Amino acid sequence: MSASSKYGRVFDGSSFEDVTHPIASNNEGGAYAPIPPTNNNNRYRYNNKLLFDETTQIFVSIPHFRDGKRCAQTVRRLFDMAAHPDRVVVGLVEQTDSTSTDDDPTCLMEYCALMGHQIKQHEPGIIHLAERQADYDAVLQSCPRASTQIRSLRFHHFGSKGPVYARSFTRKLLGNEEFCMEIDASMDFVHNWDVAAIEQWKSTNNEYALLSNVPLSVKDKGVASSIAVEVPRQCDIKIGSEGVPLFETHADGKTIGITLPLLSRTYSPSFVFSKCHYQTNVPQDPFAVQLLNTEQFPHFARLWTRGYDVYTPTFNLVYKDNSDLHPLHHTAGHGEKGEKKWPRNDNERRDAHVRMKVMLNIHHGITNSEISSMTAGGSGGGGGRMITARANLGIYGLGRRRTLDQLLQFASIALPDSEFRGQYGNEGKGCANLNWVPYDKSISPRANLFDGTGKADDLELEPEFPLRTLPDAGDYLFPMGGGSDVTWKDQAAVNQRGIPQTEAAVSSNVPYSFVFLLWVLGLYVWYASFVNIGPNDRRGSSRTGRRVLSKNPVRKKAPLSERALKNI
Repeated sequence: MSASSKYGRVFDGSSFEDVTHPIASNNEGGAYAPIPPTNNNNRYRYNNKLLFDETTQIFVSIPHFRDGKRCAQTVRRLFDMAAHPDRVVVGLVEQTDSTSTDDDPTCLMEYCALMGHQIKQHEPGIIHLAERQADYDAVLQSCPRASTQIRSLRFHHFGSKGPVYARSFTRKLLGNEEFCMEIDASMDFVHNWDVAAIEQWKSTNNEYALLSNVPLSVKDKGVASSIAVEVPRQCDIKIGSEGVPLFETHADGKTIGITLPLLSRTYSPSFVFSKCHYQTNVPQDPFAVQLLNTEQFPHFARLWTRGYDVYTPTFNLVYKDNSDLHPLHHTAGHGEKGEKKWPRNDNERRDAHVRMKVMLNIHHGITNSEISSMTAGGSGGGGGRMITARANLGIYGLGRRRTLDQLLQFASIALPDSEFRGQYGNEGKGCANLNWVPYDKSISPRANLFDGTGKADDLELEPEFPLRTLPDAGDYLFPMGGGSDVTWKDQAAVNQRGIPQTEAAVSSNVPYSFVFLLWVLGLYVWYASFVNIGPNDRRGSSRTGRRVLSKNPVRKKAPLSERALKNI
């Protein structure tokens, strides 16, 4: 390394560049001052230093599509390689063929088999259902960590709609854990990965930091560089044929010997480590179906405009394990390597593409009718409908802490205009010394771009996290920075920018007896209205008995809805 590269170097795919400072600062003269790290209840402080111990829980989400065997190996490694495995909680989103448990086992049952607790073979048919269930329950009770540290959600693979759709079900499994990690189904880990990841996160000095990079192949695990530690890093951002920016699927660059996590303009869903409020403030979009790479930059835009920042860690925390191929690689399908993928639906995929473009205000390739399908009826010309459609995205749209123009400048790219002119990617340049972009810390990360404008006419429902009883993210009781003791909750009372509670948060303080009483009363009204009705009362019942489902107009075209997702 050169004499000036004491903080490390970055290779952007074509050339090397020295890192000029350990953590990027703003060129305008402002200090690097994101909100400093804290925890859910501001605990674990000693001499004003943030501390975490072996009880600090980490939630690890692992979605998989018919990949139970490799997933089981990953879960076993996850516990084996942790310094404190008792604090690790796993959330499995399993998409399998329930009629073929031998060829397509669940990750949970395959993990138990690896641990020496094999479920017995049973005769098919409903008559043996009870004994199969009893055997299943017995295996879960005897299998190490299965009943206490592994949560599993499973649905048939015919209902799969892509990786983003699968990750969106993490909300059903996330509890009150402090840290969250997203990984793929076939991964390996560095020794004591849990301690290392928390220390790397703390060293960013940023409560809203995400550690993320394309994982290195497991075949390179333990291979020491003759110069310094090398970590894969994405640098190049291209503009796709649809006009949406795309990250490289592989790491086109790398960091070499960096001394602290380095600010990045890309992220990889194959590995993300962060505070769990990232999951609730920037939830995975269940409507981004049938997409692979197209959704990644829009998701990065969502997290970045809500005040989150991505960093490349100083060393490799996780590794991609492709030593065993996906069990379905031999089956013809629409995967690049012939693996069988989720059921394809081109209409849903087109709707998801339109959704990503609307979020980024890209007019190219979108018809007025497609924009109108995201509104309750449209308003004004094409521009008015676009604004309404963007406002309707709500929590699945952009935030208010940073702007889209700031993001484009940060990423050194330009989006296409309506005539598809003036667009360009960054060709990987400027990947080493990015400047942290400050924001108004009094603005909540949950604040949506169009909140308070009255532009939305059919606002998306916010997702619910039934197992998470902490105050909804963004309402934490810690200072906003700058030495002030004012919190977001205090600020909300002043500027009326409070954080909307979800239905679960509102109802959590209602006594169960009162809820039961309302249920009985509702049952009585339903019976009196629809069941105990005479022949002479049936005239006009279709009009008087009509149910009002929502105060908002019904969306014209909604292939998926949060209401439907709640029932899965």
